[in-house]
Amino acid sequence: MKISGAAGALSVFTGAVSYGMPGVILSLATESGAKIESLIPTQFLFSFVLFFMLSERQGNNTGTFHLRDKLLVFATGIPMLCITYFFYNAVHYIGVPASTLLMMQSAWIAPVLNAIIKRKALTRSEIISFIFIMTGVVISTGVFHGEATLNVQGLLWGLAAGVAYSLVIISSSNIANGVRVIDKAKLLTFGAFIASLFLFNKNIDIAPISESSLWSVINAVFSSILPVLLYGFGMPRTHSSLAGMLVTTELPAAFLFSYLLLSDAITSYQIAGCIIIILSIVAPLIISRFRNRSPVSHIPHQ
Repeated sequence: MKISGAAGALSVFTGAVSYGMPGVILSLATESGAKIESLIPTQFLFSFVLFFMLSERQGNNTGTFHLRDKLLVFATGIPMLCITYFFYNAVHYIGVPASTLLMMQSAWIAPVLNAIIKRKALTRSEIISFIFIMTGVVISTGVFHGEATLNVQGLLWGLAAGVAYSLVIISSSNIANGVRVIDKAKLLTFGAFIASLFLFNKNIDIAPISESSLWSVINAVFSSILPVLLYGFGMPRTHSSLAGMLVTTELPAAFLFSYLLLSDAITSYQIAGCIIIILSIVAPLIISRFRNRSPVSHIPHQ
């Protein structure tokens, strides 16, 4: 049981770290001459084909997958596409570290949207956490030292990516929970691919054998395939509090990868903001876990 838990935690950690790579990959791809009109459609097409083959290989024991749920998962492909497209534009204006900080605002955007959808009030701890997260973002811009350089367009693209990410999180948490992850991922990536055909329209250029397609495959591996498979395996085997903490490693991973592979300058303000955001997410999880501990749970079984 302990081995299974450790394997689950390692899977969640690896999945989170892999999420730190897409911004770096997109930057390297565009530097090499690849165009976004080719990168994104090919990325989702490759992901769909792989998930389709995995789904077919595992058979049809998918649980009850109602038509309504299928349509909703398929439609979630639109915000799934928007995550990559919005994040790409944010990286273009403000770089990977700042873009990742903004996309991580999903930590408060998702609960707010969920509260609006379900018409329920936010808890006091959630509100306090959100305030600290926003404080971390503001500090990361250097505004308190008169060194704020955040581009407005980049800011809007980054926040838009955070909203799109939040919509995918809400959809994944509330739709077809009894269905296999791979079957949902198959429809999700197919929906994103179809949406990309409408977004880029006549500018799409899908060449199976090209440098651009190679970048698309690499980005697909780190942005959708690995996270889906690793989270799908690890989340059920990992305590929710620990999983929530491990997911935050996406942020420092993005900082590290952008520094090592892109030679991006990481300011002390960004590091401070990153630490505040991570603590704002992790601290409530730790507090909640200790509060929910029952004295009975510490009594050894006879």
